[in-house]
Amino acid sequence: MNDMRGTDEKNLHELVLKDRKTMSVNGVKDVIGFDESDIQLVTDSGNMTIEGSGLHIKVLDVERGVVSLEGRIDGVFYSDSDSGEKRGFWGRLTK
Repeated sequence: MNDMRGTDEKNLHELVLKDRKTMSVNGVKDVIGFDESDIQLVTDSGNMTIEGSGLHIKVLDVERGVVSLEGRIDGVFYSDSDSGEKRGFWGRLTK
């Protein structure tokens, strides 16, 4: 069980990907744009781009910092707002 005591859950950036078909993201500050192949978010950890096909936002609650989506998810990329450099998911984790 995760012990989240003392953590401000709204500022926790977390993503859960299930079978490349559904995804939920916490720590979302804003939605830059979206269509069926690309969703662009501003998160606590930088700008996030989700690429795929048939993407559909099921839940959008920016006040709580939560986005849930479904569709075929092919990639998740982060970029720092300063550089605009697109980096893969694992590259972001090793920064």
